[in-house]
Amino acid sequence: MAATLLVLIVAVYASVATAYVEARRRREEVPVWARIMGPIGVALHLTGLGLLAAQFGRSPFGTASEALSFLAFCLAALYLLLELSTRVPSHGGSFYWLATILAAVSVPGVIENAQVPPGDTPADAMRSWHVGFGLMSTAAVLVSGLLAAGYLNAYRRVKRGDIRQGKLGLSLTGFQRLARNASLLGAVLLAPSLYIGIDMIARDDAPRGLIILTAFTGVLLVLLALAWLIWWRRPLRGATAALINVLAAVLVLIAVVVIHPLVIGGGA
Repeated sequence: MAATLLVLIVAVYASVATAYVEARRRREEVPVWARIMGPIGVALHLTGLGLLAAQFGRSPFGTASEALSFLAFCLAALYLLLELSTRVPSHGGSFYWLATILAAVSVPGVIENAQVPPGDTPADAMRSWHVGFGLMSTAAVLVSGLLAAGYLNAYRRVKRGDIRQGKLGLSLTGFQRLARNASLLGAVLLAPSLYIGIDMIARDDAPRGLIILTAFTGVLLVLLALAWLIWWRRPLRGATAALINVLAAVLVLIAVVVIHPLVIGGGA
C-alpha cells in the first residue's frame, strides 16, 4: 500500500505542476482543481511515508531512495505552506516539477525496498531526528534558492524594461514575500538540526563526516537568517538577499552530494 501511494503521487504532482506552468505561461489564474489537488497530493504523500514507517518500524528515510521521496514531500509541503502564508500562487510550477522528478527517481528503490522484510536492527531515534530535520531544512534552503533565482531573473528583466510587474506575471513583490518566508522557515528548521548535530558529535558512534555536516549547517543557518533579515528590513536590497539565498542553495547541494551518503544510511 505504501509503495503504491508513493508511485501514485508522481502522477498527482506532475498534473499539478503542468497546471501551474500553463497558468503562468498564459498569465492566468491557477485552476482551482490544481490548488485543491496540490494539498491532496501532499496529504497522500505523507500518508504513504507514514505507512512506510509503520511497515518497517523505523523512519521513512532509512535508505537513499526513501530519503529522496521524503525530500520531494518536503519540497511540495513547504511550497504549499509558503503559498498559503503569502497568497502568491503563481510560482508553484517549478517546485511541483522538482517534487515530481525526485519522487519519480525514488520509485524504483522504494518498490525494491518494499519487498524486503523488516530487519531487527533497533532504530536510532536521535539520528532519525537529525536526518529528518536535515532533509526538511535542505528542502527549505532549495526552495529559498529557487525563489531567489526567480527574483534575480525578474529583477534583471524589469530593469531592462523587458517586462512590467503584474499580478499574474513576474512579480518582484511576490518573489520577495515567498523568499523572505522561505528564508525564515529554513532558518527555523536548521536550528534543531544544528543542535542535534552538535549533541551527536560527542557520541562514540557518530557517523563519519558529521562534524563537517554540522559546520555546513551552522553556515547555512547564518546565511538564511541574514537573508531573511535583509528581505524583512531592507527589501530594496532584495538582490543582495537573493544572492545569499542562491549561495546557501549551492552549499546545501554540495553538502548533500558529498556528505549525505555518509550520514543518511544511519537514519533508521
